[in-house]
Amino acid sequence: MDIKEFNKETDYEELCDWWRDWGLSVHSKDALSENGIIISKDNVNICVGFIYSTDSYITWFEFITINKKTTKQQREGVLEKLGSVMVEKAKSMGFKLIMCFGLEQQKKTSPILSKWREENIGDIVINNVSQYYKIIN
Repeated sequence: MDIKEFNKETDYEELCDWWRDWGLSVHSKDALSENGIIISKDNVNICVGFIYSTDSYITWFEFITINKKTTKQQREGVLEKLGSVMVEKAKSMGFKLIMCFGLEQQKKTSPILSKWREENIGDIVINNVSQYYKIIN
């Protein structure tokens, strides 16, 4: 597996394609954090995630997206790798707590991502919104 920083100039259009493939809204470049990470295998980008900074010890992990056109074999282990890389980067940035949100319906529409979040971050459901958090230091 290869790890690289997300480049808004060269990687943005591919991410937009991924969002369209999943039937999701396309967000503008300026909605994306400068701290994006892409995991790839054999020169194929498989997944991406973004770390959002706050002025507190809390960071947000958002826009975690998988390339729908990849095979199950290609996706094997990439979310785990993305998560571990994002956690280490967040720690190096001085953050102590990770937060992210997801709608309860995502457990059906994105079961792989939901399972990863539950197992690696933690899950609390309030008013049909899953709130994920993890203390990292």
